Amino acid sequence: MEVGQHFVGIDLAWKPANRTGIAVVDESGRLRTSGVVRSDDEIADWLAMHAAKPVVVAVDAPLVVPNATGQRVGENLVARAFASYHASPYPSNRANPIFDPPRAESLAHRFGWSVDPDERGSAESPVCIEVYPHPAMVSLFGLSKVLPYKSGRGRTPDARRETFGELMDHLEAVHELQLTSVRRWQEIRTVVDQATRHVHLEVIEDEIDAILCAHLAWLWHHRPDELKVYGSLAEGYIVAPPPPERDGSPATFGRTVIGRPAGYGGEERERAWKQAVRTAFRGCALPKDCRVAIELAFMLAPNQTGLNEPDLDNLVTPTIDALDEVLGRLPGTGSRIAADDVRVDRIMASKQPATSEPGAHIVVRELPPR
Repeated sequence: MEVGQHFVGIDLAWKPANRTGIAVVDESGRLRTSGVVRSDDEIADWLAMHAAKPVVVAVDAPLVVPNATGQRVGENLVARAFASYHASPYPSNRANPIFDPPRAESLAHRFGWSVDPDERGSAESPVCIEVYPHPAMVSLFGLSKVLPYKSGRGRTPDARRETFGELMDHLEAVHELQLTSVRRWQEIRTVVDQATRHVHLEVIEDEIDAILCAHLAWLWHHRPDELKVYGSLAEGYIVAPPPPERDGSPATFGRTVIGRPAGYGGEERERAWKQAVRTAFRGCALPKDCRVAIELAFMLAPNQTGLNEPDLDNLVTPTIDALDEVLGRLPGTGSRIAADDVRVDRIMASKQPATSEPGAHIVVRELPPR
């Protein structure tokens, strides 16, 4: 067992016979490990090995279910906020034997976790909160609707594999998780890339959800203002981010790109860097013809020093060129793909040695009309 603070995510199956995904991140937010278990005893054994004293446990399953019938208040509020994004929760009540009592509530009692959403948790007084990955994905990744990675009518294995890949790209852009440096994450990537049947994806589906839940647990303790409690302890609640702003609010996309920043002349390195930027911003697009501001904070690799240190302007140009999906493609460039950077009125850029993984934090923002 590793020493230090731990934040746990559990994609809890309603029945012990089914797969439960489980993951833990450390104080910095980095994924330490993840896996799949089934019974409550297996959950206890896993926690004893990897996170015996968690600070926050975020569980994707009904936790506080006081209502005899119908829908909980928290579920109703999340549905109102996220229905247009196809992210409404499944209703739970005590009339369903599965939720009388809920398995998550029983686990919280077993481990002595508080379920009060007014608490932020500590190693001495851990807290367990209910979360829901779908609205979290919408808000954290700036999606127009939930990614259809779950099995469903008409969804082929190939289509689901592509959507799983998109989801994993978004998760890799969450800088705190540092997923590309985690061996287990690379193993999950391989499973997705090689999947040819639904069952291949279902084996890792719960584990991926648990990783997102672990990140939400970390946010609950470190950045509580980024999350909102829908409902209350008395009425049943779900913790999720606020929905993306709409109704004329300026569009903004922020992503952390992991990779070696490269400028013109790098050839293979430049192509790899551009692909990393395009992957991080996949599915993001600003309104047509709006003016744009871009912030670029480059984190240079250890070998990008001395004569190998790139000029800042040489880093900026290829990075913006790779934002062709966000800005739209510049016409008249032939076979060379370049972003419509004529729309860019403001650029703020900086570079410094990376303290962990190299890459860049990039924010693209819609500006008011001139």
